[in-house]
Amino acid sequence: MELRENNEPLVQASLYPEKILARSWYYGEGLKGSIPDVWIRESVYERLLKVTESLPDGMRIVIWDGWRSYELQKLLFEKMVERMKAKGHSHDDAHRHAAVFVYPPSKEADTVSWHLTGGALDLTLADRYGRLLNMGGNFDDTEEHSHTNYYETHDNAIAASNRKLLLRLMTGAGFSNYPSEWWHYDYGNRGWAERTGAEYAFYGYTEPPFKWQ
Repeated sequence: MELRENNEPLVQASLYPEKILARSWYYGEGLKGSIPDVWIRESVYERLLKVTESLPDGMRIVIWDGWRSYELQKLLFEKMVERMKAKGHSHDDAHRHAAVFVYPPSKEADTVSWHLTGGALDLTLADRYGRLLNMGGNFDDTEEHSHTNYYETHDNAIAASNRKLLLRLMTGAGFSNYPSEWWHYDYGNRGWAERTGAEYAFYGYTEPPFKWQ
């Protein structure tokens, strides 16, 4: 997949709490390489604002993760490999299964990890009081029920409806869902381009504008 980087800046996703609640999940867990705020590309944020205009009354977006550092991506992948080995997978199979839920760490243009571009989002929906909607599974679950369409053939009508709502809202604003994770959406990066048939991706590796590091 060709990359034509447009050098769009990263912006904070936490400055519109009336409609978007940004909570850095991995920072809350104290993982090395995580940061306290959620950063995303500028156009990703603008598209999220369009999503907020279509939200049912009283509903809000909750973002758990956006841009990741290379250090954090590497740590998450290594932890996922170990989790797969603990389930009895061989070395090679553990890496292959881990890659379904955590993209192997890379800054290279043709293999860049989606979250390292600022074009990937992990998110869900909540009501006006901050109560998360029932999605039939938790963020970062590594079981089959994490697949977006799982409840199309399994009994949980509420989760199926809520997942469909999130999918409709996000795809309506130009995002693409990663089918293995109901919470993961992309725009502008390789994952988005490959799934939508775009001619090229325009988000490669980037970093927040931290001026004192």
